[in-house]
Amino acid sequence: MEFTIYNIETAPAASKEVLIQAKKTFGLIPNLEGILAEAPAVLKAGMALWNLFETTNFTPIEQQVIYLTANYEHDCCYCMAAHSGLAKIIGMTDKDIEALRHGQPLADHKLQALRLFTKRMIEARGWVNESEIEEFLAAGYTKQQVLEVILGIAVKIIHNYTNHIAETPLDIAFQPYAWLKPTVIS
Repeated sequence: MEFTIYNIETAPAASKEVLIQAKKTFGLIPNLEGILAEAPAVLKAGMALWNLFETTNFTPIEQQVIYLTANYEHDCCYCMAAHSGLAKIIGMTDKDIEALRHGQPLADHKLQALRLFTKRMIEARGWVNESEIEEFLAAGYTKQQVLEVILGIAVKIIHNYTNHIAETPLDIAFQPYAWLKPTVIS
């Protein structure tokens, strides 16, 4: 099924203001938001959660670790490309970006603990065991951040699942970061 990619002029009235906000936030209206404009409530929820996630106690790099880990686990080619570019803009190292794009460990112990906890939350659908929470806390994170990981995953569920059903075409700005999930050989 083909989904329309709306712009400010063609979007439903209830989506126009949010698309204007998306353009201010990203410098363009990403195709993802253009597709989400079909359902104004979902577009608004995605942008609101995005904005709320930025207010968490995670640094911008930690936020991208969560986002890139979720993108990898959800096999979202569109968001992996977009967040690879965003991670580079905020100063994440190329080595860390590549590790996350390949589902590989990060050299920094604390960031690796964040990657693993996010991965386990997704794999276990939130049913992580107490020892996994304790490991996350021992790496220097807080109980508040345990819950904030859930917020980051919620953003990615809206975005990743939309991209899956809509087969969102990659924006020109993200094409240098195009991604396909690597094949893991056992």
